[in-house]
Amino acid sequence: MEKNKFTKIFVILAGLAFLGSSVAGLSGSIGSSMNEPAATEKAAQSQSAQLAAEEKGFAAVLQREPNNQTALKGLVSIRLKSGDIAGTRTALAQLVKLNPTERQYKELLEAIDKQLADAKKVGTLKTTKN
Repeated sequence: MEKNKFTKIFVILAGLAFLGSSVAGLSGSIGSSMNEPAATEKAAQSQSAQLAAEEKGFAAVLQREPNNQTALKGLVSIRLKSGDIAGTRTALAQLVKLNPTERQYKELLEAIDKQLADAKKVGTLKTTKN
């Protein structure tokens, strides 16, 4: 009889411990998942700020050296990443002008011109932040 009593107490205590650890694990995962959107938003803002700083740097170089191809390529890349298609076109047109035989630049410019034409039809064009 005493063995049955001990077994019941042990089972109850083990059950309570299991429930307690389950609740603690769930509350920790719920708390961390609530912080994920804030962390994602913060990372996006940080990346956006970094892109803006890099764009400003390339633009400063181009003020001094308008035909600097490295700065033009960097500006094209940054503006593509940030979704500034009109701004991308401006820098890319300068690259095509400096490298008329570079087929890749011409093809990209044609694709951007098509995208700009389509955006104008729909009215969804993002403009340059100059």
